[in-house]
This record gives sequence, structure tokens and C-alpha cells, in this order.
Amino acid sequence: MFRSKRSTLVRELWKLRSSQNDTESQNEKEAHESKSVLHSMLKRLKEKNLEVLLQSIESKGREQTRCVLLPNVELKMGKHVTDPHVLCCQVWRWPDLTLDTTLRRLPCCETEKDPLYVCCNPYHWSVQQTAESAYCADKANSLTSGIDWPSDISMEAVSTETGLTPSCRGNIDPSVVEEGSELSDHWCSVAYWELRQRVGRLYIVHEPYLSIFQELPHGNGFSLGLIQGKTELDCVKRTREKIGLGLVLSRETDGVWLYNRSNYPVFVNSPTLDNPSSRTSVVIRVNPGYSMNIFNYDLASVYSAVKERHCLDGPYDPTSIRISFAKGWGPSYHRQFITSCPAWLEVLLNINR
Repeated sequence: MFRSKRSTLVRELWKLRSSQNDTESQNEKEAHESKSVLHSMLKRLKEKNLEVLLQSIESKGREQTRCVLLPNVELKMGKHVTDPHVLCCQVWRWPDLTLDTTLRRLPCCETEKDPLYVCCNPYHWSVQQTAESAYCADKANSLTSGIDWPSDISMEAVSTETGLTPSCRGNIDPSVVEEGSELSDHWCSVAYWELRQRVGRLYIVHEPYLSIFQELPHGNGFSLGLIQGKTELDCVKRTREKIGLGLVLSRETDGVWLYNRSNYPVFVNSPTLDNPSSRTSVVIRVNPGYSMNIFNYDLASVYSAVKERHCLDGPYDPTSIRISFAKGWGPSYHRQFITSCPAWLEVLLNINR
């Protein structure tokens, strides 16, 4: 008997499930329930949507695929219920997802405001990571109690092209930037570095989000592979190979978010992840497939005022973020400085709030 195309697609999708879904921790009854619910859910999809889902999963997110919509209703799984997108992410990406795990859409996903449907493309989702820093807005506000807030702190960052962030300074004269010029309406610019050497020009960002990757067949964004030259340094070669799908930087209502799309961790230092009363930089590890708010608008101006009060004896920029691919730096790592990392980014924000 010939198998229908729909049945073939469903069968292929089931074969691509994460291998961890077949571990001993999942008994035969649970496995049967999971398969039954998933197959019932997939039957609601048209063939074209099944093809999109298969393409996304087979390419592990390398291919740009559209949303796969399903009714936003809970699915019954034995004694508990789950959402369609959560089940898809469990089956094809993160089998160890728990009820406490928060999933967050990537900026490319277009269903955030849809009350009836939810996107079930597992590569349109990330696991939301909470900053490991113990500091929060209440702590920062207590540190700034009684401060006369500076009125001339600039929220525009300028690269020093040395790997070191520039010192605090007064506002830049707006007449220097012509209205309508490339710099007049960008929200950030990105510099790519290898060790102490900056590679290529600043990448100016106007769109709400930017993909930064090594090489993609249909990639749209900042391709690092296009600007990298030949190198004899093994550490740089190995790290370039690990960049892969790279990351996404997104300007959102509550701050700047990072989505790690690569297969390796990235490491981040940002003014709003730091302890504002310490001179030691905090470096946060963001795991593959995870996302995190790396620059919080509400904390930015408060932390900046704290740094001003403490009169730092070194350079400090309240809007400069540094991100290293695959290699960490700082007190917890053998590389003490970002300039010892083989491949890293300097993100210079241009956000006035």
C-alpha cells in the first residue's frame, strides 16, 4: 500500500525527535502518550506546513523558515497539560524542558500578538535565561540614594578601536551628526575583533534586530565570514569554526536581548549585568539555544550614576557590551581580558531614553 505524503512527512518528523526522548526516564506509557498527542497535533497541519517544519528541523535552524501555526490550546498529556509549542520544543530540541522553563520567541517569529494561534516551529524559540547577577533595580536605587543625577551623561558610545571602552563624557553636539545620515537613526553599531585586532568596519544597525553569523546559505545580517582574512593562529581558526549560526541582537521594549543560535556558549559583559559598586566586570555565560536580556533600560541610567559616583580610575562606557564566541574571560577564566579572546564583538549602543 502506498503511503500518503502527509503520513510520510509525519513519519519523518517523528524519526527526527531528540534521542533523549527515548531514555529510560520515559516509560513505555509516557512514550506512547507523547507519540499519540504529537501525531494528533501534526494531523492538524497542512502538507505545506509539515514541509516547513521538516525543513526547519532537518537543517537545525540553518534554513530561514516561516512560522508553523497551530491553535493556541492546551494539550492533555496524561495527568498534566502542555502547550503545542512546548511539546514541539521538547520533542525536537530540549527534551528536559520542565514546567518552570520559560520559552521566548526569536525576533523572526511573527505570532507574539496572535491570540488564537501559536508558532510551533521549534527553531523560532529559545530558552529564556535569567542573569546570574544578584543585583537588581532595588539594590541599584539604594546605592544612588541622595545622588544629584548628572544631566550631561551621554548615552552614545564611540569605539576606541583598542578593545577598551571609552571614558565617560558629556553629550555629543547633535549638530555634528547630520539629520538623515547613516548614524542619525541607528540603535547600535557592532565591531568584530580577533584578539586585539579589529576586523572590518563598524556595522551600523537600523533594523529592530540583527543576526550575526559565520556563514549561512541564505543568511541576512552581519556575515563575519565575509570580512575575515586569512590567519595562521590556530585559536582563531578553531573559534571561527564554532561561531556557526552565531547570535541575534534585538532591541525590545525592556532592553537589548541576545539569542544564542550557535552550538557553543557565548560570554557577555554588559553595564547592567555588572555589580555597579565593583570594579570587577561580571561575565555571563549564555548557553546554546538560550536568550537573555543583556542590557536593561531601567537599570542603565541608575548604574551609570553609581559608576559616576565611585569615580572609576579607568575607562568606562555605560552603553558598551562585549560578547565573546565560545571563550570566556575574567576572574573565572584563564583569559583575564576580552582582548585575549580569539573572536568577539563590541556592541556600541545609541539609545537615549
